[in-house]
Amino acid sequence: MEKKMFLALALSMLVLIGWPFLFNNKKNKTPVQETQTKEQVQVAESSPIKETPKVKITKMQGGQTYFIENPYIKVGVNSKGATISQVVFKDYKDEHKNFIRFFGSDVETTGAVHISGLDNINMKARQNNPNEVSFYDDKGTEVSYVLDKDSYVISLSVKRSSKEALQFRVYSKVSDVSDEHYGLSEDPDKRKKEVLLYSVLQDKVERTELKDILEKGVIYFTNTFKWAAISDRYFMLAILSDGKTMSDVSSTCIQNERLCSTSVSIKETGPVSNLKLFVGPKDVTYMRKVDPTLSEAIDYGWLSFISVPMLELMKFFYSIIANYGVAILILTLLVRLLMFPLQHKAMKSMKRMQELQPHLKSLQEKYKDDKEKLNREMLSFMKTHKMNPMSGCLPILIQLPVFIALYKVLANSVELYRSPFMFWITDLSMKDHYYILPLLMGGMMFVQQKMTPNPTMDPTQAKIMLYMMPVIFTVLMLNLPSGLTLYIMFSTLLGIVQQIATNKILEAKK
Repeated sequence: MEKKMFLALALSMLVLIGWPFLFNNKKNKTPVQETQTKEQVQVAESSPIKETPKVKITKMQGGQTYFIENPYIKVGVNSKGATISQVVFKDYKDEHKNFIRFFGSDVETTGAVHISGLDNINMKARQNNPNEVSFYDDKGTEVSYVLDKDSYVISLSVKRSSKEALQFRVYSKVSDVSDEHYGLSEDPDKRKKEVLLYSVLQDKVERTELKDILEKGVIYFTNTFKWAAISDRYFMLAILSDGKTMSDVSSTCIQNERLCSTSVSIKETGPVSNLKLFVGPKDVTYMRKVDPTLSEAIDYGWLSFISVPMLELMKFFYSIIANYGVAILILTLLVRLLMFPLQHKAMKSMKRMQELQPHLKSLQEKYKDDKEKLNREMLSFMKTHKMNPMSGCLPILIQLPVFIALYKVLANSVELYRSPFMFWITDLSMKDHYYILPLLMGGMMFVQQKMTPNPTMDPTQAKIMLYMMPVIFTVLMLNLPSGLTLYIMFSTLLGIVQQIATNKILEAKK
């Protein structure tokens, strides 16, 4: 029974984790698309990709770029339209030792973040210090960017004579190549990007991939939103509006140029608009300081109530030993210790069932022609000897959500990006390029399977399981983050040690 349950759970994990890799090109309807009004759906469906409304693209010829920076980030702002044109993260480098850039080169020629009504205006600039720049024209319009000295937050002030809703447009390039291999491509255009919107009504983040928008041409979002963002796996640019709600949100993509524009309107009542831009890593420590809901941009799935505490524990361990690989090992040990009573009880039950297996076999032989009688006799026998065939399943059922939660943590936490462990493991967010950890894990799992009693299975089934489980998990882990493989490998090793200890304790009690 335990073996069948374990196989079923393993196959479930294979589907849960492997599905995005095998079927990543399948497009599903997103929650935000279902919020469209009937008229808007008709507009969107009646506009085939070839006839997609044109995105206004303004080449920034004649403008001059001014940089604001602090120890964490460098932002380029062009005088034409006071447009953000470049974002470089100083604390993060790719595998070629280049600083991570959020926008691609094509976007830098058109501008990444535009403000309504200023696209064609080449504004005058003044810059008094490295973290502040202002732009103004002869009509009384003034745009100021002030970068915090010790964070990823930019305070944006827009002064103008118009009383119309303020509109922002964020551009981003779309590619068929995405970052499903966990590391970030050195080319920002080739990273998977999403539109993230925090719905005021639903009190949650709604996600839509840009490549899905590219297929439809245009998508309208009809809810009101607290903030809006363009995000890749580890970094994001979010617009927050100081308590004001955002509306009239839409995304439009040009098929030929594969350039997407997300437009956000913010209702204003006065001549001065004060906003905040968060342009940085999806690190809960930084994001929560800006807005508590901003941390929900990290996709931890439905097990976030497990994922977030696990991440906090890992960060705590890291603050002590300064190595996320070691932090994962400590977390693994902690999880095994917490589940030790259940696992010990399950191992004792399995051992007990193994000892009583000859009696069960005799019952099976005696009542082989009467299944109903056989079931009654076996249940009576197990009740008399206090056997519970399902007792070994509970630890596995508990481990499954922990496994999935940790998978989400390791897959989406920027803390592990480019974080080394030791020797050949230089990035815990990437797969083990030498496949040493998956092979070690598979070997340890084979040993564990060999040691684990299998009283409810016939020899042929047991032999199949002995080889099948290690192979399934080894193949599954080949292309997953090395940090996750490290967790499974060490957990398996601890399981072997626990099995040896349990066997010795039971033998000593005889």
